[in-house]
Amino acid sequence: MKKTFLLLLLSLVIIGAGAQRKKQPVVKKAPSAQKAKEPSQLVSAQGMKLFKSLLPATAKVMFIDSVVVDKSDFLSHVPLGSEAGMLVTKNPKADVANQMGCYENELGLRRIYADGDSASSVLYTQTKLGDEWGEGARVSDFNSQMYMNQNFPFLVSDGVTLYFSAEGSESMGGRDIFMSAFDSDNASWYKPQNVGLPFNSTANDYLLAIDDLDSLGWLVTDRRQPAGKVCVYTFVPTEKRQNFNDDDLDDDELMPFARLLSIKATWHFGDRAAAMKRLDNLRKRNATKKGGGDDNAMAFVVDDKTVITSPAQFKSDKSRQLYKQLVELQAMCVSGKAKLDAMRENYHRGDKSLSQAILKAERQLEKATQDITDTEKQIRRIEKQD
Repeated sequence: MKKTFLLLLLSLVIIGAGAQRKKQPVVKKAPSAQKAKEPSQLVSAQGMKLFKSLLPATAKVMFIDSVVVDKSDFLSHVPLGSEAGMLVTKNPKADVANQMGCYENELGLRRIYADGDSASSVLYTQTKLGDEWGEGARVSDFNSQMYMNQNFPFLVSDGVTLYFSAEGSESMGGRDIFMSAFDSDNASWYKPQNVGLPFNSTANDYLLAIDDLDSLGWLVTDRRQPAGKVCVYTFVPTEKRQNFNDDDLDDDELMPFARLLSIKATWHFGDRAAAMKRLDNLRKRNATKKGGGDDNAMAFVVDDKTVITSPAQFKSDKSRQLYKQLVELQAMCVSGKAKLDAMRENYHRGDKSLSQAILKAERQLEKATQDITDTEKQIRRIEKQD
């Protein structure tokens, strides 16, 4: 776990030696992009230095869509699937500057939220015990002087990788997005790392959320937006960070991608049509659930072109075996959830001796949920190979 996470962090911050190559005779430039200048916002010398240092390591990401919305309710414009959890504003009646973001996992057992106000805010974690939420525990591993005004957390489906936004000495200008992960061996969080360009900018970058099931992500930022507005970008996350080292781009040619001046310029990084189809299906699924549709109607999605409605349709015997395990895991989750609800009810009625059993059952349910996700991914990999 430690080794894997440290390698991931290293891939985010190391500046590729080949990124500053000399310009080749023929180079592809961003469509319709004139020679881009550096950001025009008022940025400190330290912030500009950080921007320039991160420029060669700009991530190659396909952004498929964007929409400008009111800053006051931007979370409602992030169509996160219920399987990836829920994003809400902890205090929606507060003015925009004082609204605090909250993430709750798909099982409704764990929260990570911001608490404070526009002058100072930090992150807390919270676990459900019985029908009630336990007392919040501050994430003290994040230096509140280096990462000021912490807000809008999002926990990835692996249960350990956390994104949040903050201001301070580690930011380029205004609010930047950072990534950390939980070290279960030491029961602590790793030092947060700036996720770099193009996710961050010299403006304010508020939220980064990823839906692993639908292979979609969202970035919320106010770069180049009028007061009171933000832009919600939809992008396709990559399993490993990719950069422009093999594209032989100089700084001027990297700048449009780093600043996200044209999402159309990123469409050749992947299959936009397939990603838009996933986004459309996600929105329809969310609308069906809100409308009281049948949540139990199931179909196994291999990719945008293949939906399995019967185990006999799998091309691989291994897939059929894994699918059988998947069904058993899903049944275990249903049974485990029912038992957990019963224990919570008895705890609420006064049987406080159940507290440890409830915590154990919650951990087992979280593990089973992760096993389901891993099994689904394994089936998809096998089917795509055959």
